Amino acid sequence: MRPQVMAVQATAASGEGPATTEGTGDAVSDPNLVKVYDSQGGEYSRAFGVFLAHTDQKVKATAWLEQEVNGLATREVFIDAGAGTGKLTAWLEPRFRKTIAIEPNPSLRDELQQACPDAELLPVPIAEARPSSRADFVLCSHVFYYIDRARWAETLRYLGTWLQPAGVLSVALQNHETDCMRMLRHFTGEEFDLGALARVFAGEAQGQFDVRTDTVDAHVQTDSFGSAYIIAEFVLNVLPLSHPPRREELERYVRDHFRHGDSYRMSFHQDFLRIQRRA
Repeated sequence: MRPQVMAVQATAASGEGPATTEGTGDAVSDPNLVKVYDSQGGEYSRAFGVFLAHTDQKVKATAWLEQEVNGLATREVFIDAGAGTGKLTAWLEPRFRKTIAIEPNPSLRDELQQACPDAELLPVPIAEARPSSRADFVLCSHVFYYIDRARWAETLRYLGTWLQPAGVLSVALQNHETDCMRMLRHFTGEEFDLGALARVFAGEAQGQFDVRTDTVDAHVQTDSFGSAYIIAEFVLNVLPLSHPPRREELERYVRDHFRHGDSYRMSFHQDFLRIQRRA
């Protein structure tokens, strides 16, 4: 999800499938099951608000991005590959002369255009995007969840071709060893790890790129079991939840794994795969 975690930012920019659950207008309401959110609905917005109120992830992630952007040799062109509703795009846009926003999901594009009216919008998946300029900074934040694992390497190589000399590409995902990702793996079997991808790309770089992965620590902490449960439910909705687990199973997991004394705490570290084209 952007600095907003695996949220609206993680869109269908990959072309692999929607990041939203269409047609419900809100969460699936079987009280015995974990809710399935429509990311355009009120339940999703409320859960996201609970997450933001109890985490330092957004603050720490934006600090990392600020440092990277300030360190660029030039700040002419910014490409946001998976701009979602444009909240993060709009925050970064003033730092560059030109912004290109890639977002194929029509349910998000209206908000994106309102947030970034001066940006050049490409309403296509990443694989079909043909940016008009090479970039000083390319951001692909929490989109790789929606890309078939067999296409990760080719997608990363393609994103790298958009960089001008000394330009930086940043791909963000949740760190696979965090509490939130262990929980996702436990209930869905899904696992996402940028480490192997980084090693493959570095092996192919042949001196053209510098590659590293930065882990930015972040946590959720709350004294309320209700808030901890809502945040856990929100995390499970990072991917389309076709077979939601029973509510009591998630409640038990939250109590068994996240309770620390009288409060609840879970790690939400993000990995930023940073690739810089050598000048």
